[in-house]
Amino acid sequence: MSLFSKRYYSSARLLFASLLLILLLFILLSLLFYHRLQQAQQIVSNVAEQAVPAVLEASLVHDKVKELNLQSELLRDAISQAARARASQQISQIIVEISSLDHQQYVQHQYQQQRMQLIADEARSLDMLIAERLVLQQHNRQWLDKLSQLQQESQQLTDTITSQPWLLHYSGLLRDVTALYSIDRLYNLRQSRTELNNLLTMNQQMLSQLGATERRAALALSEQLTTALLSEHGILALREAELSNIAKATGKANFLRSLVTDYASETELNAYQSAASLMQLSQQSSTALDRQNQFSFALALAAILLLLAIMFYTQKRVIKRLKLLNEKVLAGSGFDGDDRLFASNDEIADIARSFTEYSNTVAAQQTALERQSLTDGLTGIANRRHFDSQLHSAVAMAKRMQQPLAVILLDVDHFKAYNDSYGHLAGDDTLKAIANTLADTLQRQIDLVARYGGEEFACVLPNTSPEQAMIMAEQLRLDVLALMLPHHASPTAGFITISLGISCLQPGQDISDKVLLNQADKALYQAKSQGRNCCVML
Repeated sequence: MSLFSKRYYSSARLLFASLLLILLLFILLSLLFYHRLQQAQQIVSNVAEQAVPAVLEASLVHDKVKELNLQSELLRDAISQAARARASQQISQIIVEISSLDHQQYVQHQYQQQRMQLIADEARSLDMLIAERLVLQQHNRQWLDKLSQLQQESQQLTDTITSQPWLLHYSGLLRDVTALYSIDRLYNLRQSRTELNNLLTMNQQMLSQLGATERRAALALSEQLTTALLSEHGILALREAELSNIAKATGKANFLRSLVTDYASETELNAYQSAASLMQLSQQSSTALDRQNQFSFALALAAILLLLAIMFYTQKRVIKRLKLLNEKVLAGSGFDGDDRLFASNDEIADIARSFTEYSNTVAAQQTALERQSLTDGLTGIANRRHFDSQLHSAVAMAKRMQQPLAVILLDVDHFKAYNDSYGHLAGDDTLKAIANTLADTLQRQIDLVARYGGEEFACVLPNTSPEQAMIMAEQLRLDVLALMLPHHASPTAGFITISLGISCLQPGQDISDKVLLNQADKALYQAKSQGRNCCVML
């Protein structure tokens, strides 16, 4: 203390030194903050130029991959050449769009192009398989028409051939051949081939027991059936080729889906790695900035001013916008036309967007519920409400367009006895199988099959003449009969059968949908009166 007491210190100089020291500290802190701001600006620039584009591109690739998988499924399940061509074109377009993206930010562009080329090659291979399958299905439908023709010809021989055993055996053989189209495995198809060969041999043996005149007519039918079944391009060969094609197409579609999924996963991984690297750099910079904040005590006044600014900002940009958001939510109005909620890209704007998406989701769910209200809960096809609405519209359209319209009512024969014998669970399964068969038979998109009530079903066939309606009704009856569902309690047959009533609206007629439906019901009643398992048209 004696040393300090001997020295003289000027207060002005001390104040000046203090001010100068404070000024130097302020300049030092300003330089440090400026340096950190430059680093922060660099990080933001990297995020904007690298991480965000990488994440956005990964999201875009993910959406395109989902669309590509959807189109691949549509291609695999195509039921017409037009649908196949449309799905194939969409796949090619999506592949071109993905290939046009700039992957050089985070992956090797050439490698990605090779991956996309492989996906494109697999898609073309799948397209060729589906095209081949559709051709095979077309040929199979032609053979089905031939079988139906043989069935009609055999029924016409009832009066000329007195040998009922041969006719019954031939009819059973036709049913067994028709049942080949319900087989979905090659192993079962090959077993059926052996059984059909034995049945053909028995048929030849039974032919030898007929008279000369009867044998000549029966032999012609038998030869036609044998040719249709065993020829090089016959039913068995085409079915085997079709099942083999389906297996290949399924495997090819699964492999294509795996390739596309791997491509998307790799894109997302690279985008994540790029974003994670920048995030790590951001965290390091934030840590250094926190250490520097320990030297910012001298900026307390600035912090107070900043606090006041934050309070002002909170009142103007947060509280007022929250009140507005609450009013909008309570009112249930949209936000698209109000720029105040989206003035800043912050949490409030995110809430407004989320509420808009929620409103859209609720609307979509309401639409889905309305769609479900038009579907039968057991069979999955249209219900009575949907049928009534569709019939009313179809009648109005047929009158306006001067086109014919057919309505088919069908009833499962002796279904109460079936439920009593096999149980209601088995009855429900039978109704599902019949509904699926009816839906598969009516392949036109404009046709409608619905569950009319209980064991009754109804079909609306726009632009269908009476002759076409009769053919379709007979096809429905044969397809249900081909299911070979046992029904030992049925006095009509040992299997599930259906009776069908048909009514038609001719061009120029002015009858209501109720009258048309009533005519079909009367025709159904006549079909039941005639012994069931038949079709009747009024």
